[in-house]
Amino acid sequence: MDLIRSLTLENRSFRRGIFSKLIALMKPLIIITLFIQFALNAQSYVFDDVAQDQGLDFIHDHGGSGEKYYVETMGSGVCLLDFDNDNDLDIYFCQGAALPGWDKNTVLANKLFRNDNGQWTDVTEKAGVGDESYSIGCACGDVDNDGDTDLYVTNFGADILYINNNNGTFTDMTSAMGLNSPKWGSSAAFFDGDNDGWLDLYVTNYVEFSVDKNPWCGEHISGLRAYCDPDVFEGVTDEFYHNNGDVTFTDWSAKSGIIKDKGKGLGVVTGDVDNDGDMDVYVANDKVMNLMYINDGTAHFEESALFNGVGFNENGKAEAGMGIDFGDINHNGFLDLFVTNFSGESNTLYLNDGDGAFTDKTFSAGLGQPSLDVLGFGTKLLDIDLDGWLDLFVVNGHVIDNITHFNNTYTHAQRKQVFVNNKNGTFREIDKQFIGAAANPSVGRGAAFGDIDNDGDIDCVVSNNNGPANLLIKTGIPENNWIGFELIGNTCNRDAIGAKITIAADNGNQIAYVNPGASYLASNDKRIVFGLDDAKMIAAIKVDWPGGKEETFTIKKVKQYYRIVQGEGLSELVY
Repeated sequence: MDLIRSLTLENRSFRRGIFSKLIALMKPLIIITLFIQFALNAQSYVFDDVAQDQGLDFIHDHGGSGEKYYVETMGSGVCLLDFDNDNDLDIYFCQGAALPGWDKNTVLANKLFRNDNGQWTDVTEKAGVGDESYSIGCACGDVDNDGDTDLYVTNFGADILYINNNNGTFTDMTSAMGLNSPKWGSSAAFFDGDNDGWLDLYVTNYVEFSVDKNPWCGEHISGLRAYCDPDVFEGVTDEFYHNNGDVTFTDWSAKSGIIKDKGKGLGVVTGDVDNDGDMDVYVANDKVMNLMYINDGTAHFEESALFNGVGFNENGKAEAGMGIDFGDINHNGFLDLFVTNFSGESNTLYLNDGDGAFTDKTFSAGLGQPSLDVLGFGTKLLDIDLDGWLDLFVVNGHVIDNITHFNNTYTHAQRKQVFVNNKNGTFREIDKQFIGAAANPSVGRGAAFGDIDNDGDIDCVVSNNNGPANLLIKTGIPENNWIGFELIGNTCNRDAIGAKITIAADNGNQIAYVNPGASYLASNDKRIVFGLDDAKMIAAIKVDWPGGKEETFTIKKVKQYYRIVQGEGLSELVY
């Protein structure tokens, strides 16, 4: 017994020694881990939801009554625009409409909120933009080049184009300007497809659905009804409208070459993916192949998603694409592509190889696994910490309101996600305890991004399905240096959509395009913000205007917005 006890004590002593050594070895790792987390926290990725405090009182209502009409679950959108040209961003929300069986005693209409120094005033009635159709998404652009922002609204039914009268009001000019889009519209984007100086319009359309033909989907054993899968419905064609420059549009869907493709479009983004000076188009489809339209410079497009490697994921499978954005995440001078997808799938990051091909790098970039248990919608590649590298914000929310009955690993309301660029081709997700109100679950859909408080960092407004909106303002004063630009075209389109800015700073070269149309059912701030980290000097700024003209500038002051007017120079903006 004494021998056994002795051996036992020796064994315990040995194990204690090993444990102590392990603790000693792990101590530096623990310290490093804590330091990294502290450093992340110190950078401040915290967002406050100030919607209620600032009087942004919008509650989306999908108009449903339990009959699970498919249109209920996909919307809706939101746009950031400075409709009154007072140098701050206003907000336009898309609203649902009453469906059969809905019996609430209220009027459902889209809403325009004016930004009054950090308080929000409902000016919908005065502005004349309170559409009572079943609205889905919106897009913004100066279609008549008169210096103010016009507004296009996609509907479950006929879309609407509101022309800004430059006096706080809008006029419905849809029919007068030759637009007629009666399908279930989703995302839309203004861009100049042929570089003639006038903004054209791309409209994605979703599926063939009618409230008169609402199929029953769900679990037959229990009798529990659920929203149908998109496989139940036929896809439809998108539309491309050419701006004639005389206050009219012409339907160029056939002439442009897009009419032959029938998809289930939810997201659209434009960008010069091949650096040839014209804007190409990418469309995210729901459970069918995504589309990449390469522009030949005349607004004639060749669909090449399969050739370019962006039609399917790396396993050759179509995914349920929703939100999308372009951005150069690795500083190689070419636009990369990010797409949000359904739960159980991953979101998808396609890197632009610079030779006409893209490669799916989702999982090697660290973006695959964190996206499997959520369902992504609105999204943006943006420099959250202003270190000169594009990070990522994703808004999530399931489309099946009773999803926990069918799969208890998913929830209807879901957290938003912030991913930080590690500057080596990978991203890391910031823990929810360090992103403030962005971690609060909601049934997120449309999301618009911009510097709402004009302090140099990017904020976000989220439209939640059948619930109140979020106004997520990034807290604090930006720690790192930054520089921002507002571009105004003269010979190109007034908004300068499609203009490319290249900056050379102490922390390297960066590119960005003026391109408010991205995310999901949304339009973003048209200004461009570059993060500079601790760089205090900008060696050179080059602007490539749509149509081929180029200008270069130098500046000495950072943490400042500048206005660049084509052919007229650069000036400081004071907010």
